[in-house]
Amino acid sequence: MSLQLYLVFVLATALLIATPGPNVALIVGTSLAHGARTGLVAMAWVNIGVMVQLVVVAAGLSWLVELFSRNFDIIRFVGAGYLLFLGIQTFWKARKPLPPTPLSSERAFARGLAVAFANPKTLIFQAAFLPQFLSDGEGRQAQLWLLAATFWIITVVGDAIWVLCAARLRAAVSGRAQLIADRVSGCILIAGAGVLLAMSRR
Repeated sequence: MSLQLYLVFVLATALLIATPGPNVALIVGTSLAHGARTGLVAMAWVNIGVMVQLVVVAAGLSWLVELFSRNFDIIRFVGAGYLLFLGIQTFWKARKPLPPTPLSSERAFARGLAVAFANPKTLIFQAAFLPQFLSDGEGRQAQLWLLAATFWIITVVGDAIWVLCAARLRAAVSGRAQLIADRVSGCILIAGAGVLLAMSRR
């Protein structure tokens, strides 16, 4: 793989990661509602899910990609329902100024992993996207692993930026403004559910 082709892949990946989707909705929503620490826990487990998906693609487990593709609608409906539940729950809790309920690391972990695996478009997209940047000749498998690792690193950095920006916004507001931020957090999660529902296989 030429350096030029690799840099094109890096740029394309960065642009893709900058576009919000269900994973970002969970990360931003969690960070707005519970702060940077909890947001980073959710982000870490979302990206462990992404890493597993990338390993599936790089290892050539096409049968697993096909399994996700065949059950695309079921998986995305489950994921959308879960995000919708989290969004409504967050919005409902923000209706009056009560002391915030901390989100445990275990629950943040469960949310992150659940949303990552309930987003079938990610795995199907990666299986179609990464091979486009492979050069002909030997070493295609090594190239695929390099692209997968690069994609994951850029995803982690991009998601960490989302967490820090959301947590900074949370820290900048207080009182009634915090209630508004919590409502926005709920709306973001609900929007993430809408994105999942709007997805198609193509």
